[in-house]
Amino acid sequence: MTARGIIRHLVAVAVYLGALFALCAAIWMSAAPGTHAANLHLSHQQEVAIIEAYRLGGLRFAAIILQESSACAFLHGKLDPRAFGCGQLHQSTADGVAGTHVSRWMLVHDWDLNLELAAHELKRCTAMFGPFGGITCYKFGIPASQGLTPQFLGNSHYLHTIERRMRELQKLPVSED
Repeated sequence: MTARGIIRHLVAVAVYLGALFALCAAIWMSAAPGTHAANLHLSHQQEVAIIEAYRLGGLRFAAIILQESSACAFLHGKLDPRAFGCGQLHQSTADGVAGTHVSRWMLVHDWDLNLELAAHELKRCTAMFGPFGGITCYKFGIPASQGLTPQFLGNSHYLHTIERRMRELQKLPVSED
């Protein structure tokens, strides 16, 4: 193994350990006395979207959907006009994940398709960059995520926002219906 390979391996291990530490801290903070979730007032449609997102990709994915589209309330990107649907996917990303062309109309109006493609993209990013690097990859893309450092992940405003969203979702009442 070359020196460059060893450095890359060490960075990957450091990113993984940093992500593991952040996850442990998030779990600890969610159980800490005196912490409370922001009052989430979700419509029935938003609740359905969150439940489906959770079913497809777990708590992290549901938190991303809550953050990105306000649980499918905003289907056209406000900050990024190239982002569509519940998962705020770029059309090129959706096409790549689907292996075929997916129209913008489908990305906006077929919530199930959008959520499935978005969940697949998060799983792909997570496989490449680990749990928290995967979130960053989902948001900013693979090229921007290739040089992630533990310091960047520890200071990422977006990751802190997703962690907060995860805590908020964990505190929502759950119904069997």
